[in-house]
Amino acid sequence: MRVVVDLQGAQSESRYRGIGRYSLGLLTAIAEIARGHEVILVLNARLPHASRQLVRHFERRIPRERIRFLSLPAPTRANSSANEWRRKAAEILRDAFIEDLQPDVVLVTSLFEGYLDDAVVSKGLSDRTAIILYDLIPHLSPAHYLTAPGQRAHYQEKLDTLRDAGLLLAISDHSRSEAIRSLGLPSAKVKTIYAGVDARFVAPRNRTPQTAARLGITGRFILYAPGGFDARKNFERLIRAYSLLPKPLREDYQLVIVSKIADAPAQELQRLAWRLGLLSSNLVLTGYVDDDALIDLYSTTDLFVFPSLHEGFGLPALEAMACGAPVIGSNTSSVPEVIGRDDAVFDPANPESIAAVMSRVLTDEALRQSLREHGLRQAQRFSWDSAARLCLAGLEELAQRTGQATNPAPAPEADLVQRIAAIPSSVKPTPADLVQVANCIAFNARPAAEPKLFLDVSVIVHEDARSGIQRVVRSLLLELLANPPFGFAVQPIYFDGARYVAANRFRARVRPEDGIAQDDEPVDFHQEDVYLALDLNAHLTENLRPVHEHLADRGVRLYFVVYDILLAEHPEWWPSGTGDVFKRWLADISQTAAGLACISEAVAEEVRAWIPRHVDGTMLPPIVRSFHLGSDLANSAPSRGLPHDAESVIRRLGSGTTFLMVGTLEPRKGHAQTLAAFESLWNQGAPFNLVIVGKQGWLVDELAARLLAHPELGKRLFWLRGISDEYLELIYRNSDCLIAASEGEGFGLPLIEAADHNIPILARDLPVFREVAGEHATYFSGKDPDVLADAIRKWLVALESGSAPGSSGLPRLTWRESALQLLGAIGMQARAE
Repeated sequence: MRVVVDLQGAQSESRYRGIGRYSLGLLTAIAEIARGHEVILVLNARLPHASRQLVRHFERRIPRERIRFLSLPAPTRANSSANEWRRKAAEILRDAFIEDLQPDVVLVTSLFEGYLDDAVVSKGLSDRTAIILYDLIPHLSPAHYLTAPGQRAHYQEKLDTLRDAGLLLAISDHSRSEAIRSLGLPSAKVKTIYAGVDARFVAPRNRTPQTAARLGITGRFILYAPGGFDARKNFERLIRAYSLLPKPLREDYQLVIVSKIADAPAQELQRLAWRLGLLSSNLVLTGYVDDDALIDLYSTTDLFVFPSLHEGFGLPALEAMACGAPVIGSNTSSVPEVIGRDDAVFDPANPESIAAVMSRVLTDEALRQSLREHGLRQAQRFSWDSAARLCLAGLEELAQRTGQATNPAPAPEADLVQRIAAIPSSVKPTPADLVQVANCIAFNARPAAEPKLFLDVSVIVHEDARSGIQRVVRSLLLELLANPPFGFAVQPIYFDGARYVAANRFRARVRPEDGIAQDDEPVDFHQEDVYLALDLNAHLTENLRPVHEHLADRGVRLYFVVYDILLAEHPEWWPSGTGDVFKRWLADISQTAAGLACISEAVAEEVRAWIPRHVDGTMLPPIVRSFHLGSDLANSAPSRGLPHDAESVIRRLGSGTTFLMVGTLEPRKGHAQTLAAFESLWNQGAPFNLVIVGKQGWLVDELAARLLAHPELGKRLFWLRGISDEYLELIYRNSDCLIAASEGEGFGLPLIEAADHNIPILARDLPVFREVAGEHATYFSGKDPDVLADAIRKWLVALESGSAPGSSGLPRLTWRESALQLLGAIGMQARAE
């Protein structure tokens, strides 16, 4: 069974209320148990605020390609008649989009949307549609909730959609009875699936008293978390009931209301409290709090009160019970179903009744404990797993009743345009509206060609400095161009300062056999496409942030290769300010990326630890995986050319044992320690050569001057700057030992290259070097030159005795194998051989 789920209820303003929590909880459970069913989630690209969080949440449970973004014109909110044409066009586009997905059933998590925001829920495929029914409160109390003519008309449209739906899934027996009675629906059309409580809602072992203090709570407190803010939540009667408590209780307990609330109604509640003689400290309005803070409050309150006049279920009461709070509530609508105890309910219309039950519980510790224990048992009766199974059973019945979906060809775009052109509306579309709709049609349509894997090479396209990172970029780029992933075409791109453009000229230069002759042109992204930043583009972060956010909010999957996070952890190794730029980049990609592909598991562990310390904790982190680098120099477009003195240098290396260092001169690379160690060895008459291959980097002017003026330069000390890959290959073949003295690395590619040439390795004892080389290297610790000199002497003794580890058995990959690991890290597959 293919289930297409309209998840706008978790994107709109409803995400702050019980509807949003219900939508997320139910769909999470469905995704986890729907084996044998194909669940496709539809998100509204016009409601981006929660979309990235939802994608991250669900891509851990269902294949990412089953999370689809729907593009609609805006604004469409029904509270303005000026939006009428756009809203009707959006409804046609939504219906066509869902029909194109060929569902057996459609599940709508929230129908009554779109009056105050740009959510769009329409009537399409009504016989195959199941709708979650929360309540019919506005229908039953129109004088209070449907005061504006437009509001009444909008709500009536939704009721018509409700009546036409194939199935209603009520969240409580009360809501089911209400729908059957007030809408005249047959009982078989409405099924109760109940609700659940998220597994996070348990009393934490380590409570956080800082939460209460941060919110202005100074001691013991009575809690109300209404799950929304409107008159039926009964704030005024609760405050009046609190004012009726005996003075000692008011002095001992603050009344805390946790809800997103605008300034005007908040001030009105404060004025009411003042008129009732309450102190300003008696009433605490916290505003919106995240789940972690809410759990802390549920777990530490002495009493949770739920005085709502009318509920579809009453999820906050269930959450509070699950966290061990003593809970009392209204004796009306569905609340008694949830609380399940007659002595814990009151008349919500009567402040004296509310106050009496509050006072009785607050003054009776045994009763409070009894309510806590009852609440924990009661909460176990409701679970999202159970609700999901009941929901799926109802959907299966609906699918059997309506038959398997036919598979018609998608409606031609011309037909869609004609349907939109025929919209009857008192408001005519503007040229801008027509452009919007055209763009939406293009975005929603399935691409005729293969989706693209866009490879960002924004640095190397302008200058190939032959650094370690750019050697990796070049090698992986060539492999992915030669062997694209299954179902994707590969396109290198770069950022030109305003947008991404195809790097066609660069591609023609590095891989002429592809026959690419086009100019560099702007690229269009579709939601099937994948973006992968091969290059480190941290210096572009200010310009790229809005571009990446826009792509992520429209369904494009973004991935970034992370080479290391040394700039964030050790900014002292780089020029001033560079670390701040890198931290901003790392924080940005942590919020926009679907995943981060780290070049070692050591880096991945560092990234996983860094994100929660520096990035908004309310956002799920991206998926962080690792892969290893390759080392096939001959097949990575190696640079050619030898300097005039290459032969004499190679000849001199044969005069003694040659130790090689490969890498740019940087403060972290250990060159200064190594040079000092060799000076000590030379002073003792050791016949050793030290070869340093790497250009001059930053913050090493003194070291560079020392090397250039060194008396051993050209004799036993060689600094080879900016040499070709061909020359480096020659140096490797004529070296006896690689020294990897760096204090921090993301991988350690020279270790792999040394193993390719069967050169023994002497490496600093870093976790990443252990990961890469394992038992196939000798390790040293300490930053003192004498420590390294001693390690070199001991290594020579071990070498002569045959006990020094060899590098030939070091596991290593070709660049082809490295590219395959990278594809796996970003959830893609290789093409079959």
